[in-house]
Amino acid sequence: MIRSGAQYATEDAPDEGASIGVERPALQTITKAEAVYLETRARILTGALSPGLQVNQEALSASLGVSITPLREALRRLEMEGFARLEAHRTVVIAPLTGRELDELYVIRIELDALAAGLAAAKASATQVLLIGELARRKAVKDPLAQLERNRWFHRAIYASCQNAALIAYLDQLWDRTDRYRFILVKQELLDGPVSTQEHIDIADAVAARDAERAALLTRNHIARSRTSIAKIIDAQPVWDPAS
Repeated sequence: MIRSGAQYATEDAPDEGASIGVERPALQTITKAEAVYLETRARILTGALSPGLQVNQEALSASLGVSITPLREALRRLEMEGFARLEAHRTVVIAPLTGRELDELYVIRIELDALAAGLAAAKASATQVLLIGELARRKAVKDPLAQLERNRWFHRAIYASCQNAALIAYLDQLWDRTDRYRFILVKQELLDGPVSTQEHIDIADAVAARDAERAALLTRNHIARSRTSIAKIIDAQPVWDPAS
């Protein structure tokens, strides 16, 4: 039961994953706690565990087919990422999606992603530049969870190329916190038709040209447009259900 939910984070990862900091261990080698984490996270992203839902840990562990111990470890990680809140009596509350949180997270991402792209344009190795270009040009896949992960590979390749460990750590945390909001956009884009990769390609080309100012500007605009699009989707459905 855990296997299917964890699959999206491990399949079709780029061979160069280790070089960009997104190592994806073979599914059969991950720990039970990691598998439980991936499955629970996938259920939150897809809305199977909907925003604001109160979930009993015993019932959730039973549905996952595991004991309570690995579930608690997974829930602690999810709480740190802002996906859930742990309350008294072993109750788990799935964190709600709000316009305020969206704005708070994206105002930081706009600045830090742009900074990372500018630094990457100046500091990325030739191998990293090639990888960024390859990831930018990958065709979209129909599975929104898999497509969400592909987006992460592209941006994470840029982060790793900026050669600033503190900045990478901050951006990784922001990415985890904003995954649920990006999933809304990815799913809508897949429903609307073929997903355009042109903005990623333009950013990758600016990095390859070593044009730090353009890379930063394109990234800033890319993140800002994503935030605006997500806000419009949420506003159109005040009681938002990512699974609907």
